[in-house]
Amino acid sequence: MAESIRFEEGQICPVRIKGAGGGLSFSPNGDMLLIGAIASPSEAQIKTWSEPWRAKLVDESEFPSIPIFAIGEGEDWILEAPCNPGVIEQEAPGFCEALYAKEDYNMAAVLVDEETGIIKKISTVELDEMFIERLVMAWNPYRFAGGSNGSEYSRAFSDEEFTKKIGEIFKTKSSQELWRTSY
Repeated sequence: MAESIRFEEGQICPVRIKGAGGGLSFSPNGDMLLIGAIASPSEAQIKTWSEPWRAKLVDESEFPSIPIFAIGEGEDWILEAPCNPGVIEQEAPGFCEALYAKEDYNMAAVLVDEETGIIKKISTVELDEMFIERLVMAWNPYRFAGGSNGSEYSRAFSDEEFTKKIGEIFKTKSSQELWRTSY
């Protein structure tokens, strides 16, 4: 029998993400989970986590689009969630099709104190249908390893390639610039 994972405010988060920031994952049935690891989140940040969110995609040529979120009314808290669609497809086969087939687009957002691992806030974030449509269209080409037919269009990135490319993107632009130039 498969053991289920539970997220509860005030408890240790059962899932760790690498480093700080946002870690986005998908289940095979298209459920979205974002874990935000922030060092000692303030009371204001915890409160803001429940305010409205907006979602966009950072689109870089020849690279999977990166989900980016503005949290709160003022959109001054920007959280990037780079994730490699080729790796996600291996972990959750068919997640793009399952996500697109949903009637409602909601994401579970879990705010975790990076230093203690304690869950500070859990929110349900309603996402725009256009964002989901663009995400699925941007990520579907990266679902299979490329190279067999010589096409770079369907090429999946190794973890090392993905991490290197993400580093290059975030060196050239700040989070605010990425938010302003995203769609």
